[in-house]
Amino acid sequence: MVAVAVGGKLFVASFRLAGVAGVVAENGREALKTIQELVRDEDVDLILVSDEYGAEFTNSVAQLSSTTAKPIVYLLPKPGEKPAEVDYMAMLRKILGI
Repeated sequence: MVAVAVGGKLFVASFRLAGVAGVVAENGREALKTIQELVRDEDVDLILVSDEYGAEFTNSVAQLSSTTAKPIVYLLPKPGEKPAEVDYMAMLRKILGI
């Protein structure tokens, strides 16, 4: 299983300490471009993404992850941040189109 972390320097460094590859992105546009490239890579099974780039970025990543079964794209809070509340029912409704 190949996992890749995408986010700021601290986020990526934290995962590199655990042996996970990582790509540092300076802004949301750069991070989204990297994620799109990783989604096309057949060797990547899991993409761990920092949610530090704002709500619009988070929505774009959620939309992208809902259209692909592999790799799994998972949003995480940056180190030291409190996890955001996630409305899984709303997310499921959006994915299913209801």
